[in-house]
Amino acid sequence: MPPKIHFFANGVFTTSLAGGDFHFLELAKVAAAEGFTVNYFGGHALKEALAQHKIPGTVTLTDDAAMGKVNQASLGGQWGMFRDFYRRYRRTMQLRSQIAPEDFVYAVSDYWFDVLPVVRCAARHKLMVLHMLAPTFGQWLRNPRPAALHYFLSQNHSLKTFRHGGGKLLYIHPNMRRGLQERGFSDAQLDYISAGCDVRVGEAVPPQPKEFDVAWIGRVHPQKGTDDLVATLAFLAGKVPDFKAVLIGRLAELKPRFEQLGILKNITLVDRVSEAEKFRLLKSGRMFLLPSRYEGSGSSAAREAIVSGLAVVAYELDVFRPVFGDLLRYVPPFDLAAFQAAALDTLVQVRSGKFQPDDAGVTVLKQTCAWEAVGKRFVQILRTMPG
Repeated sequence: MPPKIHFFANGVFTTSLAGGDFHFLELAKVAAAEGFTVNYFGGHALKEALAQHKIPGTVTLTDDAAMGKVNQASLGGQWGMFRDFYRRYRRTMQLRSQIAPEDFVYAVSDYWFDVLPVVRCAARHKLMVLHMLAPTFGQWLRNPRPAALHYFLSQNHSLKTFRHGGGKLLYIHPNMRRGLQERGFSDAQLDYISAGCDVRVGEAVPPQPKEFDVAWIGRVHPQKGTDDLVATLAFLAGKVPDFKAVLIGRLAELKPRFEQLGILKNITLVDRVSEAEKFRLLKSGRMFLLPSRYEGSGSSAAREAIVSGLAVVAYELDVFRPVFGDLLRYVPPFDLAAFQAAALDTLVQVRSGKFQPDDAGVTVLKQTCAWEAVGKRFVQILRTMPG
């Protein structure tokens, strides 16, 4: 019989997927192509998302219906989500007898509702993934939000439980290894795996006429540096003739700010797009701005921008150089004036044809982060696990 792997994905509560969700979907696709029988533990929202994205495998349902819409920013909405997660966790624990000792089990997040069933089921081959580090307790005290406290407590409990339970921990960023070793993980328990990028789709999109000076993908969040992004777009609009930018994501709340600054005419806002259309828009731009104040795995958007041939200007966060090397133009964090000056200088270079991407460095990045390579690495890890 072919080997079987169960993906535990109880955190998927909507069909609007995030980066970590796409990561495990791509791993599942490659595992299925390599001969594994694939099953998922998750709710109705996961089942619908799998169908939408044509991901192979069966689903062991862990809820009776998808959760209704809630205000995730409100305390009541967060409590409602917690109860929804707990219901799926409880159902998963009731159904874990379906898992055989020879099966593989993979927690697609570091949350308790995925990790604890993996640790406590009968499978000998246990894996989990660490996509980002939760804020420390001290960081939480400086910005005490319930969701952040939940993540801090969940990640710490999950890592401690998984370390004692045995198995393989996959980490998404090279800098994570030392911290995990300090937590007591052995070298044999740790493996690095790239965050991934859809290089194949990016390369299939042909070069585009340069319609936009800046292309950006993201969401409105302090971690993404959206205040500095808005300020820099206004700065460039005042310095660069016929300046145009395209912003991709759910960014309608930025529209009044652009109107107030008098630059709405310079900005094109695009909501949901296909992967191919996303790369087409990126390739229609000249430069990508990365004023992030925090990134967990080096920024998937930056990978897509580099694959698309854009110049990238970024605050120099610790996570960037181990992934991107010198492929980004770095600015001391969080010096807005220096960031704006670097963005203007870079844009002038690109417009004049003086910007030359590091083709060799881009090729190496593509080879390591392409989904096909990431999936192959995942299957290699599975097949070399003892027992």
